[in-house]
Amino acid sequence: MKKILLFPTVTLISAMTLSIFNLLGNWQSGHAQTLTSTTKIKYIAPGVQEQPGEPRGRRKGGGSRGPCKQYENLTALVPVNKTETKDLVWGQSASSNPTFWFFVPDKLTPNLPIEFVIQDEADNYVYQTKFNPPETPAGIVSLAVKPTVPLETGKSYRWTFSVSCDPDKPSASVYVRGSMTQIDLNSTVKKQLGAAKTPLEKAVIYAENGIWQDTLTTLGEQLLNNQPIDAEIKSAWSDLLKQVNLDNAVFTSIIPLN
Repeated sequence: MKKILLFPTVTLISAMTLSIFNLLGNWQSGHAQTLTSTTKIKYIAPGVQEQPGEPRGRRKGGGSRGPCKQYENLTALVPVNKTETKDLVWGQSASSNPTFWFFVPDKLTPNLPIEFVIQDEADNYVYQTKFNPPETPAGIVSLAVKPTVPLETGKSYRWTFSVSCDPDKPSASVYVRGSMTQIDLNSTVKKQLGAAKTPLEKAVIYAENGIWQDTLTTLGEQLLNNQPIDAEIKSAWSDLLKQVNLDNAVFTSIIPLN
């Protein structure tokens, strides 16, 4: 299979794309403070309004026995936010159709069902899917979803991404879990985004306003869809992930799925 430097989009089910980044090395981040060829992106985490009874979340799959042991380093590309009582796997989104990103430490096969769900604060499902992926190498998986009901501004939603290694033993699955708060852009941010000339400038604006999902997706979509890959985007992606202690998700080359 020939390697190419672009991120192909593959439709597995309605409103979902699955793409893989292959680990080959680290990208170098920029160091200047202005929007130049060495743009410095800075994620400013917003204050977390902890909800009563809200679970901590789980950014990393953790230890697993049996056939799922090789996926114990499954990782959600989401910040961990400290509150007075707990650490929350949490980020904000301004998109009605958010994209979620995960690091999968071992290859996926059709024999390993993947499930992804989003639930509202009352545990009602707003999105749910389960599918058998094609055989793919280890790397980063992106899932673009379209909720069955509109996401409400100011509401928090809980999501779970899992890999099932034994259909007869659900407890053998490896999963990551977190939450996302849906927000509306204020007039100032909308004006700034409207004046932005490049995706990188938009990503910087999202990052400065603490909108994690849109920051990561704005950069990730450029890595998925463009060839050759822009050095500024690579640098910003690397720097952004390092800021939230996700150094293991820094990649360069991509392997197409078909």
